Amino acid sequence: MKNTKQPLKNLKAIDALTHCRTRALGASYYRCKLNHAEIEQLHSCRHRSCYVCAHKQRLDWIEKQKARLLDVPHFHVIFTLPHEYLPLWRYNEALFARILFKASQETLLQLLVQQRHGGVTPGILIALHTWGRQLTLHPHTHCLVTAGGLDSNNDWKALGSYLVPSAVIRSVYRGKLQSFIKAAFDAGELILPPTMSATQFWSMYRSLYKKHWCVRIEERYAHGKGVVLYLARYCKGGPVDPRQLKQVTADVVKMSYLDHRDKRIKQQRLKPIDFITRLLQHVPPKGLHTIRYYGLYASASKLLYQRCRQECGTVESMPHASSVDRLSMVVYCKTCGGPAQLSRRWWSRRSKGISINKEALSIGVSGSVQQVDEPPLAGVFYNTS
Repeated sequence: MKNTKQPLKNLKAIDALTHCRTRALGASYYRCKLNHAEIEQLHSCRHRSCYVCAHKQRLDWIEKQKARLLDVPHFHVIFTLPHEYLPLWRYNEALFARILFKASQETLLQLLVQQRHGGVTPGILIALHTWGRQLTLHPHTHCLVTAGGLDSNNDWKALGSYLVPSAVIRSVYRGKLQSFIKAAFDAGELILPPTMSATQFWSMYRSLYKKHWCVRIEERYAHGKGVVLYLARYCKGGPVDPRQLKQVTADVVKMSYLDHRDKRIKQQRLKPIDFITRLLQHVPPKGLHTIRYYGLYASASKLLYQRCRQECGTVESMPHASSVDRLSMVVYCKTCGGPAQLSRRWWSRRSKGISINKEALSIGVSGSVQQVDEPPLAGVFYNTS
């Protein structure tokens, strides 16, 4: 990693994750009323790619989605970016993310508004994921779509057991994504890798019209809570749960993963440099919202959404298995068992700044990022280009 130039977002992620819950970020101290020995709590990095720091954010996000999702059946649709575009993705992450969001939402809204496919405007939640189970680069969107919506008279209309024909949704999605990529290239927004010429780009572009595109429509869910619980594991905190790491040495990182093909837990062995490289390619660009809302779930549709909410209700009343984890942290004295109160705290110079100075860049590290994920409502978009 020392000889590899890293973008600023990766340097910040490296610095934050490696110093999370260490004295490099400072500490808070708690003491009970009987003045027993202080209890030290090391500060966390709060970086958006830190899985441990995002635990409470995941629980909070689930509760907010339960208050948002209509109490109706939902479909789960997955749009995948063809792997031929992965070299371009690495040089155009923010652009391709925007294109992937736009192609996904426009495909769903355009098809479902047609009378032959229901003639409704649904509620849509879209989450961007960039990794596969083995940390490989695999950009795709998970779309949670209401099995129904408002018709042209603004009356609620339920859909049946099927969303749209798979061949139709693949064809429309392919056309939209290809047109957005072409428009970006023509506008000079698309950066080609050094090893790819314009001729090679157009050859690949044309060949993808002959390829089978992957769009998967899962079986209809009775409500959206199940998909939200699934997405929460991936929407907050990066791709690796520390419990997956079974062995970490100077020579090997052994991690477990669930193989989606046979649903079995397997393990893979990676060199540390390969593990770090795979992990860093999933650090999102600064300012990129990885969760967005469209249709009835968009902020621009508040009045229509309230009308649907009054008629259908939400899944807010459904209990959450980890509700006990949502309680505020209470520190207890190790001597008497009584509650301890905050007595003092300190921060290092590293924990107070988010900028990276020239000296830090020269050694490949940075000041840490005290960054908290934006609340879900801050990531609301409607018809975003």
